[in-house]
Amino acid sequence: MTRIYVDLGIALRDGNLIPDEESVRPLEFLADAGHEILLVGEAPPDELTAVAHGLVASAPLQPDRRSWYLTDDVERCQGATARLRTVLIGAAPPAGSIHRCDSVARDLQAAAMEILAAEAMPAPSQRPT
Repeated sequence: MTRIYVDLGIALRDGNLIPDEESVRPLEFLADAGHEILLVGEAPPDELTAVAHGLVASAPLQPDRRSWYLTDDVERCQGATARLRTVLIGAAPPAGSIHRCDSVARDLQAAAMEILAAEAMPAPSQRPT
């Protein structure tokens, strides 16, 4: 089981405490696939709490196992170890900026597809021996 940290703001509509339906569904797919979803933030709505395994104040930069971190803030990708794959959700960083995230996805659904594909077809260095 892979642990996936998700910034709460990504799954909310316009920053309000109303969950975005298009964001809840991909989290359900990840949870159904056996992944542990941890929301990063405070006071999530019930629809998100039902999908998540828990709530944390911040994603660890050095997790104890291989994990993913889905964020909409490029600064939160900085300083993470190789065990934490970071995905920037939404717009790409401005041109000329130092790209710190491992990948970029247009929305939570695209990020979920990337995670599921990576788990189904791991790179040779990540395959179990």
